[in-house]
Amino acid sequence: MKKLTTLTLTFFMTMMLFAQEARVIGYLPTYRFSVSNQIDYCKLTHLNLSFANPDSAGNIIMAPIDAVVADALNDNPDIIIMISLAGAGLTAQQASDWSNLIDIPANRPGLIANIVNYVMSNDLDGVDVDLEWSHVTSGYSDFVIELDAALDAQGKMITAALPNQTLFANINAAALDAFDFINIMSYDGTGPWNPSSPGQHSSYAFSQNGIDFWNNTVGIAGDRLNLGLPFYGYDFVNSTTVNAVTYSQMVATNTSYADIDNVGNAYYNGRPTIESKIELASNQVGGVLIWEIGQDAFNEYSLLETIHSKYTSLGVITSGLCGNTLSVESSDGPRKIEIYPNPSSSEIMIRNLKTRQDYIIYNLIGEKVLEGSIVEKEPISVRKLMDGMYFIRLENGASVKFVKQ
Repeated sequence: MKKLTTLTLTFFMTMMLFAQEARVIGYLPTYRFSVSNQIDYCKLTHLNLSFANPDSAGNIIMAPIDAVVADALNDNPDIIIMISLAGAGLTAQQASDWSNLIDIPANRPGLIANIVNYVMSNDLDGVDVDLEWSHVTSGYSDFVIELDAALDAQGKMITAALPNQTLFANINAAALDAFDFINIMSYDGTGPWNPSSPGQHSSYAFSQNGIDFWNNTVGIAGDRLNLGLPFYGYDFVNSTTVNAVTYSQMVATNTSYADIDNVGNAYYNGRPTIESKIELASNQVGGVLIWEIGQDAFNEYSLLETIHSKYTSLGVITSGLCGNTLSVESSDGPRKIEIYPNPSSSEIMIRNLKTRQDYIIYNLIGEKVLEGSIVEKEPISVRKLMDGMYFIRLENGASVKFVKQ
């Protein structure tokens, strides 16, 4: 038998990987927009901009999103960007406006038209509904069903954020069916509302219970569920005081805190727990969501990098661009070579080529399937290739993977 070369062995091993895909959804609230330029958007599949709310007339009120959208698309042209509605921290006026607008049938069409117009005007991909607890009022299900129909007519998505183990009475089966997927808020098992009970608010067991509830009790298929991961925790200072802490604050205090789940009475999720939850998610649900991405440590201790690396080690694709980017040295310094769109069904191009390069495309067992030369923005047709993963090798030695589908 022919001896396997290192290159062929690498291809063979890679063939065993990337057998599935997963969603990685980052929520970014308006008060974190200032850190947008630090976020590695290419490690996300979805970005939920949080939160938009209507005024009493149903007009959508949201902080300017243009700069954040530009950051995200520049880093990851394939990212899906949605607007997230409501949120847990509604004011009394906002709660009243929501109730009046969705509980009174005559008011819903105007609100829905304004939501869809906001999505279309900002070239977004859909809407995430994050009405919670007492704000899930009698009109919720009809609102969701009608909003879904209006969004679907425009080719847009609708999703929901719902608690770990609670199905609100005002959410019916038709409303659940309307959602493209459901984000399980698998955190806040304890917190400031329960100061006399310090402990982990988002344990592995809590996450497993949440998946079991939505999958087995409610009956939602695993591929329509995403497991919530917290980038924050709670410091139970005493029996009356609990302060929220971010993962980045913990790591800034001491980098060793990145790999544990509590420091005294401050409880959060460190990297090992996040890794274990990614393994859980890869086996049982369609992806994960992050509340919220602006709480990350934007350095080598990043939880987003932990998520991306763990999924990659499990053979799960979580983005179109990350992992398909290679830093190479050139006469004008280091630069990134990127393949896009990725995956592709027809053509691929290579971004950041400074000179014409010869290329060879290999399949996963190391066979040469295509060759030629390419310059910036010049397409390579991959229509005739079978669906699957390939590597393109340039004459400068750079080798980048892409998916034909």
